[in-house]
Amino acid sequence: MKNITVLAVDDIEANRISLQYLIDEYIDNVELLLASSGEDALKITYTNNVDIIILDIQMPGLDGFATAKYLKSNPKTQDIPVIFLTAAFKEEEFQQKGFEIGAIDYLTKPIDNHQFTNKLKLYKEIILKNKELKAVNDNLYTALQNEIQLKEKVQAQQLEIVEQSKMAALGEMIGNIAHQWRQPLSVISTCASGMHLNIKLDLIKAEELETNIDMIMKTTNELSNTIDNFRDFTYKDKIKPFNLSELINKCINTEDYILSKNDILIITSLDDDIEVTNLANSLFQAMINIIHNAIEALNKIEGKKYVFICTKKDEHDNIVLTIKDNAGGIKTENIHKIFEPYFTTKHKSHGIGLGLNIVYKIINDSMLGNIKAKNSRFKFNEESYEGAKFVITLPKEI
Repeated sequence: MKNITVLAVDDIEANRISLQYLIDEYIDNVELLLASSGEDALKITYTNNVDIIILDIQMPGLDGFATAKYLKSNPKTQDIPVIFLTAAFKEEEFQQKGFEIGAIDYLTKPIDNHQFTNKLKLYKEIILKNKELKAVNDNLYTALQNEIQLKEKVQAQQLEIVEQSKMAALGEMIGNIAHQWRQPLSVISTCASGMHLNIKLDLIKAEELETNIDMIMKTTNELSNTIDNFRDFTYKDKIKPFNLSELINKCINTEDYILSKNDILIITSLDDDIEVTNLANSLFQAMINIIHNAIEALNKIEGKKYVFICTKKDEHDNIVLTIKDNAGGIKTENIHKIFEPYFTTKHKSHGIGLGLNIVYKIINDSMLGNIKAKNSRFKFNEESYEGAKFVITLPKEI
């Protein structure tokens, strides 16, 4: 197998035969191509993969310097190493010109056989090493491109999973909102129909009218707040400043119906002065997921059911948000797995184990924070409890 291809260009046949002999005799694995003019040399380089060119300078028609200029001006051939070999142009100024054109060497005739073959062997080794390096680089580039494509595919899948999780949360939120709205809508309907009847019977009193209108305005304001919470969650997230206590209270209000329905009491200890610049909607979703997990765990126990939410700043001015319940905690063998994708202790009809994995990605990757889970024993109202505790640490600003 030939390792490299050498093109020897000389208008004198005897010189070409001499070069052929030296290369065939002293250098292994070389495919030698011969050209008798600069024009022929250009044609050969355009149709063959030439690794190195030995180029005579004094030739009729296109001389060596002109041929080299053409080669160096063409993107296909500009990187082919050129060795000038001449009997006529031995002066230093010509050597300088040859190197300025881009030659890697400038040899003169008569040829010193040992010097010529040793140099050509050296250039051959360099060319082979460059080929090996290029092959390695090409393989690395291909591997890198494959890794990038795989990463993009994984990211796309993760985004799709996040969106699916969000849509599932939205569906549950819509159900909660529908339940939350029944009572205030009933209040509005009762007030309005009562007012309408009394007006028809001419029994309406100014004081009663004012009371009913105040009740309707208060109730519609509650409905409006629910819409705001839902609208904020559906907007595409962006970094913005927000008050942490306000966001937590929105989250609690959104889940108010399902919490009340399951007799779960939220106990808060919030620092109302904490302002954060981060992804508000993402944190909202993370909290919804954690609270949903707590609700599912609390529904398996008897007795009092609590979710505790606490906020504070640590010694580094980071924000610490703690959410814990009294559902008994997570099994020891599972505690280190809960943030892994597809890990779940639920029946497959109730989830595929991506909720807490999404929470982990939201907090750690999107919000540049940290979330940890552990089991916690604590006292509340003189009674001892045990449950899961999630500690979210966030920078004050990103």
